Amino acid sequence: MIQLAFYGAAGEVTGSCYVLSTDRAQVMVDMGMFQGEKDADEKNRRLPAVELGKLDAVVLTHAHLDHCGRLPLLVQHGYRGRIHCTAATADVAEIILRDSAYLQKEDYERALRHRGNHKRQKNHGASNHKQSRNNIQERNRSDREAPLYTEQEVERLLPHFSPLGYGQTAAIAEGISITLFDAGHILGASSVRMTIQDGERTMNVVFSGDVGPVGAPILRDPRTPAPADVLLLESTYGDRDHRSLDATRDELLAILKQAEASHGNVIIPAFAVGRTQDIVFHIGEFIRAGKLDPTPVIIDSPMAVSVTQLYARHTQVYDERAVELLHQQMKPLSFPGVRFTHSVEESKGLNDVKGGQVIVSANGMCTGGRILHHLRHNLPDPNAHVVIVGYQGNGTLGRRLVDGAKFVSIFGNDIKVRAKTHTLGGFSAHAGQTGLANWVEPLQSSNPRLFLTHGEDGPRRELANVLQKRYALSATFPQYGNIATL
Repeated sequence: MIQLAFYGAAGEVTGSCYVLSTDRAQVMVDMGMFQGEKDADEKNRRLPAVELGKLDAVVLTHAHLDHCGRLPLLVQHGYRGRIHCTAATADVAEIILRDSAYLQKEDYERALRHRGNHKRQKNHGASNHKQSRNNIQERNRSDREAPLYTEQEVERLLPHFSPLGYGQTAAIAEGISITLFDAGHILGASSVRMTIQDGERTMNVVFSGDVGPVGAPILRDPRTPAPADVLLLESTYGDRDHRSLDATRDELLAILKQAEASHGNVIIPAFAVGRTQDIVFHIGEFIRAGKLDPTPVIIDSPMAVSVTQLYARHTQVYDERAVELLHQQMKPLSFPGVRFTHSVEESKGLNDVKGGQVIVSANGMCTGGRILHHLRHNLPDPNAHVVIVGYQGNGTLGRRLVDGAKFVSIFGNDIKVRAKTHTLGGFSAHAGQTGLANWVEPLQSSNPRLFLTHGEDGPRRELANVLQKRYALSATFPQYGNIATL
């Protein structure tokens, strides 16, 4: 018997996690963090209903936090097997997970300091019984808010990564092998074809991972792993298409030139992995083509700096244009005016510049990181521009800006929004509805059983309608904890 369990990204975009079980083996695909929603921390502490230490193998599609962010919990629970992914994904995951552990520790220590001050005020003059009750409540809250994992646990996890090249097939558990295919999403991202030998029957289960758009910069276009008996397809933007890349590039160029004329800053919240590099590439192309004067472009994210260096190392995944630039002795992610910050002091110094610079900073949904400081300083400025270039989850500061909020809260302060906010969906690292439907086309002849994941219910329904009309495929919408017998 073959079963597939859904423990994340089922009816929502984050927390990707699936477990495939046979009579002989059990394999997990992704173990990502839940992000954005108020109950995200509670969900992150809820473990999949499997014995993590007894998993036979783990497969990682790519190294965004919502796909890799809870992997260190495996070593907490005794996992000793391999984590199969591309070499680039292993390198990016190392950066992402170290940063995640560090930020969790910092947030926890900050919360403890804040509660310590509050506790002293609360207990001043209180009875001994009330003080004791307060202390118990504080300990319980402290346990709930403790980091999911430590930096040491991340280091213990890293030796488990087992790199696999695109197009290579590897046996990962008894009766189970995988082949990885370009997903075109971020550096190292892959779609997975998992082949299961169950007695005399062979079954191919395809996990799309996150599918990138055709024509995105630097990386090759996504490939579809065919054939498939079962397909798990992401549906992040299943309800709409993005604006074309050419039109989006033109819009970005117009914003940059407008800011140049008014001497305003341009603030771009961008994920450190993928989106930052895409934006830097496009601005470089404007300058190389003479469409934009050299302008200060600052990448203010230590993680983005590290990931950009990885792009320079993994040139084997480049598309034709990026390879052409290399042959011309040019770097796709370098041009006059671009620079990378390293220290906190450099980052703070950017806010002393009143205009005329482009700041690309993490994180992409504006839920933390250095971007909050830049927004706090620039949102009140009517000459400033905030350019949203990626998905904004419900409840995030980025979503509130997209929705046109007149005031936002940053570090407990109400900030008036006078800056112009632009939403450029064409830079998304996810394929839109048409791109997803086209990606499925090579699988039509195998008529796979279809599960739509990694999307909210509205986009899932819209994409299901398209796939039904186009390919006569009926979709299932799994929810957290559902188990399908294949």
